[in-house]
Amino acid sequence: MGNNNESYNIKGVERAFQILDLACEKGSPISISEVCDALGCNSNMAFRLLSSIQNSGYLDKDPYTGLYFISIKSLRLSTNVLQSMELRKMAMPYLELLWTQYPKANVNLAVIRQQDIIMLERIEAQTVPRTFFTPGRVVPFHCTGIGKILTCNLPDEEIDELIRNKGLRKFTEKTICTPEGIKEELKKVRAERIGRDRNEFIEGDNCSAAPILNKDNQTIAAISMSALEPNMTAEEIEAAIPKLKETAARISSMLGCISA
Repeated sequence: MGNNNESYNIKGVERAFQILDLACEKGSPISISEVCDALGCNSNMAFRLLSSIQNSGYLDKDPYTGLYFISIKSLRLSTNVLQSMELRKMAMPYLELLWTQYPKANVNLAVIRQQDIIMLERIEAQTVPRTFFTPGRVVPFHCTGIGKILTCNLPDEEIDELIRNKGLRKFTEKTICTPEGIKEELKKVRAERIGRDRNEFIEGDNCSAAPILNKDNQTIAAISMSALEPNMTAEEIEAAIPKLKETAARISSMLGCISA
């Protein structure tokens, strides 16, 4: 008899995780009607599911708006996962060393999982103002240096699928919003092995990113430096690229890569 994982699925549990995914992806409180739309269920079922998740402690409810949001208990889970990741443990000393040389910049570590660019770690700039990217946050692939690095080596068909699924939302006047434009940009990133975001995601924010390679010379993560223009100019971010690449190469060598 063959293995059929679907035969073991419990619909209620599956739907509960779909609701948590919805809350994470939206990044703001969710309503009963949004759950109905996402799951294709009626309001009574949506309310029961939300109440069950709330009772378990993984969602909280605003008593004034009736909206539901991710709880501290859920954040605890993600924190434990991030802290247990070997990549993060290995990379952190090198990220901290880079940050000591550029304390006006943010230093970031990210991976791609199921088409999502996920921030694993961030060392915040000492200066203000700041941009805040908490670990676990998903950022766009098409207008962040770290997203471009993590997707530039994907086959054309996967890039097409990424564009269909994620879209090319316009964040600033500099955002690349056409399939042709982003494909040309990724081609450039692939050749230079550096991903750049110059005011494309956040107005006044500049970022450069470099790949982390494994022993098979495959990109498994990326690091970046970013800063708002009052703290570091675009030229200063550009001038820091050699140090960024050197840091990425050191982390890659720790992972067994000999050609980084």
